Amino acid sequence: MGALKDKRLFEKIYNETYKSILKFVVYKCNDLNDVDDIIQDTYLQLFKELKNGKEILDKTAYLITIAKNKIISDYQSKIKIKTISIFQEKDEDEFTIELASRRRYRIRFYY
Repeated sequence: MGALKDKRLFEKIYNETYKSILKFVVYKCNDLNDVDDIIQDTYLQLFKELKNGKEILDKTAYLITIAKNKIISDYQSKIKIKTISIFQEKDEDEFTIELASRRRYRIRFYY
């Protein structure tokens, strides 16, 4: 009986908050490929908290906090994985520099 009640409560919260959380994650996320994973992880954590009996007063604010922390941890892990040098030689006179903004800049040296 408790599992059914938890499921209904989760579905109610999901239906009430999904659009707001989606807008927040899309706005804050640099990579749209990560949006689905972040939202899924956010609602999975909510489900676990509800299952453990946690009472949440402001559900939208709670979910936004979870989503924000997921976005931060996701990008921190991507930065740690990237271990290549910032200078990658393309040909003799051209280099590509990858900066923290995830954009590539081409620099040509003339001499």
